[in-house]
Amino acid sequence: MGKKWLLLLMAFCAPLGAQDLPDAPSVHRFWDAPNQSLIVSHIALETIDAAITHRNLSLGGKEMNNMAKALCESGTRGQVVYFAGRSAGVVGISYLLHRMHHHKLERLFIVASSVDSAYGVTYSFAHK
Repeated sequence: MGKKWLLLLMAFCAPLGAQDLPDAPSVHRFWDAPNQSLIVSHIALETIDAAITHRNLSLGGKEMNNMAKALCESGTRGQVVYFAGRSAGVVGISYLLHRMHHHKLERLFIVASSVDSAYGVTYSFAHK
């Protein structure tokens, strides 16, 4: 009786193994049109944030971001290093996610970083 069950189990499982495998994630080049748009818009937001931050700090304001405080309050060079470093970091991390085949995350990371930069812009405008 054991052999009948084994044959029945094998007969039942054979069609399950023949199912189509899910498609592999879509492959695309890193510098494709969507990523170019996302990266350019992120760099534009970072540039606006840098300019407004520079203006506010030159008028006696204080940097509220603890991670940026040391560089941004050290003068123009520190601000350039901070904001350029943020932009380079976003592109670098996104590229690493692309190389690890996390294509949705690579774009989501740029979008999330852009939202953070947009928040910085609106906060700086609100607290001139």
